[in-house]
Amino acid sequence: MTMNIPAITKREPLAVEAGVSKLARVEFARHPYPALLKEPAHFWDEIFIANEAYVLGEVTHPRIRRKLAYDAAAHRLFLEYIEGATLHELVQADVTRSNPGRTHRLLQSVAETVADMHAGIFCGRPIVHNDLKSKNVLVPMTTPGETRLIDFSHSYFEGNLPPFIMDKKNNPAGTAKYSAPEKWEGDFTKGFKGDVFGFGVMAYYAYTGKHPFDGSKAQIERAIREATPPSPLKLGHDVLRNTVVIIMACLEKNPDRRPTMEQVARVYADSASLFK
Repeated sequence: MTMNIPAITKREPLAVEAGVSKLARVEFARHPYPALLKEPAHFWDEIFIANEAYVLGEVTHPRIRRKLAYDAAAHRLFLEYIEGATLHELVQADVTRSNPGRTHRLLQSVAETVADMHAGIFCGRPIVHNDLKSKNVLVPMTTPGETRLIDFSHSYFEGNLPPFIMDKKNNPAGTAKYSAPEKWEGDFTKGFKGDVFGFGVMAYYAYTGKHPFDGSKAQIERAIREATPPSPLKLGHDVLRNTVVIIMACLEKNPDRRPTMEQVARVYADSASLFK
């Protein structure tokens, strides 16, 4: 059924990387607030956008960007518009390395949000994000110590792996640098632990300014499968020891040896007082 969406009075295209959906900041008649409009750029985007609309339909979490409306006939998804910077942009601007306390709070916010998703808190059912990376974490300008998790196009409810994910086993969904070893082997059945691995890569990148696995796609795959990155402490970065331990545990090759996101969130919460 087509949603009764008010007329768009202003549209401002937003620059996005190649290969992803088209994004625009739009304003409506009689509504003073803007929205983010996501539209397909390619055929696969129609499936991803429909999937995101479906998943977000059962989400009310305050740290997850809200779905406003979905026009199924035109494949248009309207999302909450949030002015801010991605965690990736903050890393690139050297903000995360220069302010360890703020970085700890941001990563704690992400860990708690993903732990809530995995437990089904403020969600209809437990959710696997399946594309957890620094570009999918937004830091609002109005609340610079908080985060919003975005882009649920590859997400799914635990136990309900969608066919479009399984059909692409030879081309792991999400950014290669964040894809867990088991995904490279075509195993997408350990979704929660895949998110944990993605968080580990994200945290390592935030603290060091470098991804733990880098290079060409072939080099990234080999490193993720075989190499153990050096500890941020050995690289001389200002990171709490217990935080480093949990991050390196998130990067374990064997998914069964990784912690849960609840355990990760607890470590961040327990040590947050050290920055006050």
